[in-house]
Parts: sequence; C-alpha cells; structure tokens
Amino acid sequence: MLSRQVMAEILQPRAEEIFTLIHEEVTRAGFEKLLNAGVVLTGGGSLLPGMVEVAEQVFDLPVRLGQPGGVNGLTEPASGPQFATAVGLALYSARNAKDHPRGFTVSPGMFIKLGHRVRTWFADMF
Repeated sequence: MLSRQVMAEILQPRAEEIFTLIHEEVTRAGFEKLLNAGVVLTGGGSLLPGMVEVAEQVFDLPVRLGQPGGVNGLTEPASGPQFATAVGLALYSARNAKDHPRGFTVSPGMFIKLGHRVRTWFADMF
C-alpha cells in the first residue's frame, strides 16, 4: 500500500495540472472576472486532503467545498460534495418538470443509487 507521502507526490502535480487547465479555459472563455467570489469544488476528488489548498494556489481565489442544498431529507452520506452535482442536476430537472407533463419526484435513495452506479462504472473502466 502506498504511503500518504507517496500519494501526495503523485496526486499534487496532477491536481495542479488539472486546475491550471481549468483556469486557462475559464480565462480563454472570458469568464475569469465572474470568479471573483471564489471557486466551489465538488465531486469525490475534492475530499482528498490538500485539494482545496492546491486550488486556492492555482486560482489565487478563495475555494470551498460544495455541499448539496435545497433538498430536504438527504441522509448524511448523500450530503457531501461527492453528491453535489447529482443533487444539482436532479433539482434542475425537478424545477423544470412543469414543462413536462409527467413530472419528477426526487427521493434521497436516488442519490445513493446513482452514486453506487457511478462507482460501479468507474470500477469497470479501471
């Protein structure tokens, strides 16, 4: 098993590279001035130790972890940053359901199932 030191030596340069590419793309697209309030990290990778600090160095802006909001009844495991995008997409869909006659109901178990399915996909790929 790899030590934390070795993991940090491997992951930090990759994180810096990814955040640099994102920063360059945001700048190229002309949205850099819209980041003045800071950057929000989501996804399971944002939970890695030091990820917020690396992003702050690259973006030179405040960085925080995104937490799902706007949904009542989420269980503790489904309320972390790794579920923020899934919750946001479900909320977007639910809010726009009035445009669709069938409607849409969001239940907390859906996010746990979605997370399991995504982990399974990644496990199959790697």
